[in-house]
Amino acid sequence: MPAPSTPATASLPGVPLRDPEAALPFVSVIIPHLNDHDRLERCLRELRRQTYPSHRFEIIVVDNGSRIPVEPIVARHPGVVAAAESERGCGTARNRGVGISRGDVLAFTDADCLPDPTWLARGVAMLMRDDAPDIVGGEIEIFAANETAPTDAELYEKVFGFQQAVYVRKKHFAAGANILTTRAAFQRLGPFRNGKVPEDLEWGQRAKAKGLRVAYCEKAVVRHPARRTWTELCWKMDRTVFHNHNFMRERPHFHARWMFLIALLCVPPVDKLWEVAASPRLRGTSEKWRVARTVLRLRYYRIGRMLRCLTDHEALGRGHFSP
Repeated sequence: MPAPSTPATASLPGVPLRDPEAALPFVSVIIPHLNDHDRLERCLRELRRQTYPSHRFEIIVVDNGSRIPVEPIVARHPGVVAAAESERGCGTARNRGVGISRGDVLAFTDADCLPDPTWLARGVAMLMRDDAPDIVGGEIEIFAANETAPTDAELYEKVFGFQQAVYVRKKHFAAGANILTTRAAFQRLGPFRNGKVPEDLEWGQRAKAKGLRVAYCEKAVVRHPARRTWTELCWKMDRTVFHNHNFMRERPHFHARWMFLIALLCVPPVDKLWEVAASPRLRGTSEKWRVARTVLRLRYYRIGRMLRCLTDHEALGRGHFSP
């Protein structure tokens, strides 16, 4: 559907535009959701604080099979649209949202994220520059539930949770918690894959193959809660291993490459430990030691799960893709 024809003129902060009086594009904000009602409520409240004109964007929540209906939360936020997608996975939920959206710009975030008030304005500004990229990956800031007493898992997440600048600049993709793109770019690329592969990584690599450019925007910020416990870190690692296993199986010589990766992971992670030692997000030797210990512990947990994948890789995905 075409975007509404309501005119809007304004300048966007931070990035010079071709024409400061140009009409702002209509934006569709798409949020996949699954059993996270409290944090979805907070996300929707933060989106209502955007500096981007409220009549120039819509919000679409796509529920992915929650046990409790999402409509009562959506009803408390006028103008927010609820949709449903039965096939599990953030990628398929995002595709469903795109299918009913009206915007010339598509903005993706997650239900547990808290977008900064200037998130849309900063991201759209980058998409409207003379040297505009096709896809913008905005910064994802990690926060602890209690910043004065973070857990070991939260400290680890602060360093390694979402390294969006690294993803964009070195791996040519943006994490789905903070992506902005044009409808034209999305149509050229096609939809996200389903949740059994790393859909944001695959989508970004497809963009690179088609000659589309992904750029990092430090000022287009969403905040994401850190995982708090060792169990939550393990759950995330299980999902990562499962996704990577499925993705690598699509290419030749899978078993040789998988075993080579396991062998590489057996080498002590000096680069990761150096990153911990140099991180400005950690305060003092005690926090750095706690994160270093978690790095080593999680590294060898990952090796064990990768070895298990050789005999029963579906076991790691059952909790993620079954009701």
